[in-house]
Amino acid sequence: MELSELTDKSIDYIVDGLCDELAKDKPSLSEWERNFVISIEDQWRCNRSLSDKQKEILGKMIGG
Repeated sequence: MELSELTDKSIDYIVDGLCDELAKDKPSLSEWERNFVISIEDQWRCNRSLSDKQKEILGKMIGG
């Protein structure tokens, strides 16, 4: 997924989906990915912004 495709609405959707994954008994995310999601969720909810690098990693995590 290209950075330009990551709109606020799409980031909301992705972060919500990844948080749902974290809530599972056995999430399919690695420990690093879990910590990353926790970190960006808090940042996104408070500031509504992510760095380009964070967006790039988020896009890679969802298969982009």
